[in-house]
Amino acid sequence: MTKILNRLREETSTLHREIEKDNLAGKIMDHSISLEEYKLLLFQNYIAYDAAEAQIGNYLKNYSTDKTQRLAQDLNNLGVHELEHNLDFICSNEAEAIGAAYVVEGSAMGGMLIGKEISNCPELKTIAAPLFFNGHRDSVRNWNEYLKFLRSKEFSETEIDLATSKAKETFLLFEKAFNIQLTQTD
Repeated sequence: MTKILNRLREETSTLHREIEKDNLAGKIMDHSISLEEYKLLLFQNYIAYDAAEAQIGNYLKNYSTDKTQRLAQDLNNLGVHELEHNLDFICSNEAEAIGAAYVVEGSAMGGMLIGKEISNCPELKTIAAPLFFNGHRDSVRNWNEYLKFLRSKEFSETEIDLATSKAKETFLLFEKAFNIQLTQTD
């Protein structure tokens, strides 16, 4: 593995675990999530991905992801149409975008596992097939492309420092999003 990937993993692992443990996704894994909690989880993810993806796309050529669109469609299908938010997030260069993408694209593996449990949640039995938490293996395609990109490049210590710092900031963006409540659903 590349030096940058090792640093990203090592320096964000504690933060990642801390943020993940209080996330509503755990209620999908233990099948106790309610429909309202599921809507909230989708909304919280939507606002974090929306803020991050726009910034990443400004600096990484060929960066393409549809997480925000899939979340918006899932929310729309559940009657949640008000998706405005004021989460601020800025990437100032390619190295920072690489750090943010580490978090955004790395979430695909967890999302795939979560998606496999949706059908086991009694409160979610009647929802349309999820587009975001879909449980499909092709959900990790962008993660694999991201890894390929990292392996194709050499990074300076400064770039690695910038990427690592922005990855931590991106996890904190998700933490902030996970503390926001959904104001209304139809």
